[in-house]
Amino acid sequence: MACVAAELALGRQVVYVHFEESDPGSTLDRLQLLGVTERDLVQRFRFVGPARPVRAGWIEPLLSPVPSLVVFDGVNEGMALHGADIMAADGASAFRRALVLPFANAGAATLACDHTPHGGRVAEYGSVHKGNALDGTRINLENVAPFGRRLRGRSSVFVTKDRPGYLRSHGRPTRVPGKTFMGTLIVDDSETIGPDFTLRFTAPKDDKDAKPDADDGTGVPDRLADTVHGIIAELPGRTVGSTRELYAQLRAAGQSFTNANVRDAVDDLIVAGRLIEVPGKNRAKGYQAADSSASDEPPR
Repeated sequence: MACVAAELALGRQVVYVHFEESDPGSTLDRLQLLGVTERDLVQRFRFVGPARPVRAGWIEPLLSPVPSLVVFDGVNEGMALHGADIMAADGASAFRRALVLPFANAGAATLACDHTPHGGRVAEYGSVHKGNALDGTRINLENVAPFGRRLRGRSSVFVTKDRPGYLRSHGRPTRVPGKTFMGTLIVDDSETIGPDFTLRFTAPKDDKDAKPDADDGTGVPDRLADTVHGIIAELPGRTVGSTRELYAQLRAAGQSFTNANVRDAVDDLIVAGRLIEVPGKNRAKGYQAADSSASDEPPR
């Protein structure tokens, strides 16, 4: 959705093919939350909810004008609709030839959303051929905290295939061969830090090159993260009951900060395993400082 919103904001055409929903309502709602205007949706966004297998000639109208981005949401359902076996090599190839290649050959970038069974292990994606046939990147999101209305969701983002190899250098290798940690996606609709819906992506730190007070790529100095952790660790139960209480504790300690930087510091500390989300006061989200033996590895 963030990629769709970015393309529309640049005045480009987007096609969204949703195999699991025939009604565009929820998709439009999410795009408007991301700041997409009604005018952009009417003029540059086309939603398709297929109920029958594609036929010759049905794709051509969607290529005039050629979109910059085409999203295929619910690929497993799409393959089933077209009678393609998700476990078979020729099933993935047939689906790609029929639906993906016509757009890609016309010059559009394509994104496909799929499900990863068996806990998302690298070698088990329903059909290994799905990954083998990719001429680009396979990105795996592993959910850490659920997304939803009035929730603050978080997923760790990994690259498990990178062709022609430009992304891995920006991430951090994991213990799983071929799996690179790229950062954390945060979608916040909790209203515990404000009334606005926010979507952010924080990049991983490069531990080898990190220097005292260095910027970690999110605009938040390491010193602020250490200060936040230290203040929470000194509270009873090593716990702060809400983000507002954390702001108050920082002010009481004479710290200068912006709310956005504190939120980013908290996110970094959670990813690093130094803070743990816990139930807070009055249904707010609280945070507990982990003990010194907590791992610095990103969630897997």
